[in-house]
Amino acid sequence: MTNEKGSSIHPYEPFILKDATRLIIGSIPPARFCTNPKALHEEDVDFYYGSDDNAFWRIMADVSGINLSFMNSQDAVAQRKRLLESIGVGIMDIVKSCNRKGESALDTDLAIVEYFPLSQILKEHPTVDTLIYTSTYVKSQVNTYLKSWHSIDPHNPRLQSVIINGRRYKVVILYSPSPTALRGMGKGGAEKRMEQYKAIFKIRQ
Repeated sequence: MTNEKGSSIHPYEPFILKDATRLIIGSIPPARFCTNPKALHEEDVDFYYGSDDNAFWRIMADVSGINLSFMNSQDAVAQRKRLLESIGVGIMDIVKSCNRKGESALDTDLAIVEYFPLSQILKEHPTVDTLIYTSTYVKSQVNTYLKSWHSIDPHNPRLQSVIINGRRYKVVILYSPSPTALRGMGKGGAEKRMEQYKAIFKIRQ
């Protein structure tokens, strides 16, 4: 929650079910999600990537074929949790608290104060073998947190790996679901992003 002007504390705990094999890692929700009380829009959802202008859950609905509500309701939150459970995926953010430039939601306008303890979280969830970052910014913050680096696939820079707690994890870097990132992808960006998400999040039979 935001406890002083420009200072945000993450409103959610990591959501990781016992048998999850993949873990989505983002940065931190927009400032309006971190106020007390929250100042959500009518079509925001009070959960990770719940901002009404973020495409993450619309893409996930298309990929999974599962209808999702885009209203500020507990039903909408429950739908998203069930979807994640159905594909064996957990979700969390790397930033636990930060200072912002005004109300900016841009990752580049964040000054990190504290990280979530990713190493400990992974120890508590040994079935996780793949980390899915929602942007290259997340990778940079994981590097800072770990004080180490990722190994990069020479054929595809969005496929990487990282060693945490002596164990190597596969890493996938998504095309960001934010509207700002999509504008930067140019013509065909939405289709390229959708194809990547389909390949990563297809339902496992």
